[in-house]
This record gives sequence, C-alpha cells and structure tokens, in this order.
Amino acid sequence: MSRTPAESTSSQPSAQKSIPLFLDKEGKWFHEGIQITHVRTVELFSRSLVKETDGGYSIKIGSENSRVQVEDTPYMVTSLSVQHGEAGKPCEYLLRLNDGRKEFLDPGTLTTNSDNVLYCRVRNGTEKARFLRPAYYDFCSHIELDEKGVSYWLPWRGRRFHLGCL
Repeated sequence: MSRTPAESTSSQPSAQKSIPLFLDKEGKWFHEGIQITHVRTVELFSRSLVKETDGGYSIKIGSENSRVQVEDTPYMVTSLSVQHGEAGKPCEYLLRLNDGRKEFLDPGTLTTNSDNVLYCRVRNGTEKARFLRPAYYDFCSHIELDEKGVSYWLPWRGRRFHLGCL
C-alpha cells in the first residue's frame, strides 16, 4: 500500500475523511487515504459495487456493507478489443470494465466532458463508464477522418458511425 496524503491531494474531496473507502477517477481504490494495491482486493471491491437508492455506492460482500465515495464514475473502461468483420474491418468493440465484465460498446452512448474525457454507457445503459487512458488511446486509433477532412467516424457493424462533436 502506498500512502497518499489527503491534505495534499486536491482530487480527494474532504468527505473522504467521513467515508473510509474512496474510488478515484483513475480507478484507484483508497482506504482512509492509503491506496489499496493488492490486486485481488481491488478486483473484489470493483466487482462488489452496488448502487444505492440515494444514487451513492456501497461495496457489499456477504453480510458486510461499506459506503464508497466515488470521485467520477464507478465503472471504467480498462481496455478494449476489436472484433473484425468482412474484409478485416472493425465491426464491434468489446470493452473490458474495471469490475471484470466485458460488454460491447454502443457508440451512440459516447460522450466527452469539458476536459475531453471519453465516457460511454454500460450495464444496459444504466451506468456511465470512464475510458482510462490506455483504452482511450486504443479506441482513438480506430477513429477515421472523412474524405473531406471535416468529421470523424468509427467503423462499426459495416458502416460509418459518425462521432459528431466528440
């Protein structure tokens, strides 16, 4: 475990002190300001996240329940793989999430924020997932510019999916 002083880390809100578990925007878990680095613990926590009725999140493992402060989104796209169709062109994009799930991308759910961070909807459209940098760069390598050099598109299911103002 590596210690990250809460007072010197502006990305960790002050509420961190009252809720001991914290999931930052890069998918790193903390307990009372100390980063959790044990891989299996991180995987277990990510798989055990549950959305509460008030919109917040908790980890539920057996009869244990602990509230989690989530900095951005509870789900992150950690990597993607491309499934190729005819003539070897990309057809589908399979996302791997931080909780171990794999889901196909629905490009119609892609959005960006003011910092140009890429997001999509996952879990049947019920949750927002943030693309972590490696997945983002991999995804961007599949984006193409149209012949006029005006708009970007993604090869998807044998057609061009225009990305608009992403």
